[in-house]
Amino acid sequence: MLWLIACTQGSELRVRSPIPGTPPEPHSGGLDPAHSATSTGPCPPDMVPVEDESVCIDRFEAGLEGHSPFDVAEQATPATNARDQLPQGYLSALVADEACGLAGKRLCTSDEWLAACRGPEARVYPYGDAYDPGACNDTRASHPVIDVFGPTATFDFTELNDPRLNQLPDSLAPAGSFPDCVTPDGVFDLHGNLHEWVADADGTFRGGFYVDADLNGPGCTYTTTAHDAAYHDYSTGFRCCRDEE
Repeated sequence: MLWLIACTQGSELRVRSPIPGTPPEPHSGGLDPAHSATSTGPCPPDMVPVEDESVCIDRFEAGLEGHSPFDVAEQATPATNARDQLPQGYLSALVADEACGLAGKRLCTSDEWLAACRGPEARVYPYGDAYDPGACNDTRASHPVIDVFGPTATFDFTELNDPRLNQLPDSLAPAGSFPDCVTPDGVFDLHGNLHEWVADADGTFRGGFYVDADLNGPGCTYTTTAHDAAYHDYSTGFRCCRDEE
């Protein structure tokens, strides 16, 4: 359990009960699916503007062109984001930044990411101030490393990068599978599903993931700084930003 303790940065480690036998049904509501294909002024169709930041942000967590989302991403390919695409875990901030660059984008700064998640109202969660346990992919009951390796799991680098982890039931979800996990502007999955690297040479990811999205801060404020930018495991993902045209 050493990894979990390190990543919670002094927060209390909580033991969760076994997962149900089947994945949860996606939460109903949210935006019309057509919203994700509509161009928004100064941003391309797969991005939306972030108010007061003069920047565009990906609507969905990103994948890597031509790369399995379950394999460690040792080299970058262009970042892609689309509804129903499985986002890429198992990658470092260094690879994420390069992938964004190959797509003509860049990693979001922490301030840009927060502005997209919280909006001008400074929401606690992408969807509002009150926590909704069904809105985002953040409530998996048991830890996937324990599910795969059993109670003697060491949580070492090899185990944490095992491709089976994000293929378990009730784990990584395709982008936009939780339609209520969306900002009013149409940015999905900023809370839960995968941690998201932001532009920080020392290493920072935000938002939480499908097992834990509250130990390091509620909702949009969730921040982990315990790992350097070369670190990666099954929970580390990303999305890109770019300056408005």
